[in-house]
Amino acid sequence: MSETHLPEYVVDLTNHSNRLRLESATPGRPMKVVVRDPADPSGPPMHGTGLLSSDQTEFTVDIPGPAGTHRFTQNWAELSARLASFSEFD
Repeated sequence: MSETHLPEYVVDLTNHSNRLRLESATPGRPMKVVVRDPADPSGPPMHGTGLLSSDQTEFTVDIPGPAGTHRFTQNWAELSARLASFSEFD
């Protein structure tokens, strides 16, 4: 049996609509999230469904793909800090 490497995605903070959705994230309410593969940053964006945990500690993203759904979780405090420090003018 061979092991398949699934890329670790990153939430795309360069996408203005994505940032607006993240800024208004509500625990337990699914939302559209745009992510990118850091190994191919110029590649096409991927769309998934994000969900903020009820205790606001984790943000989970599900990305559908041909091999099934890939799920990854990020620390909400870290993602929020990156979001707060992001500038469109950098």
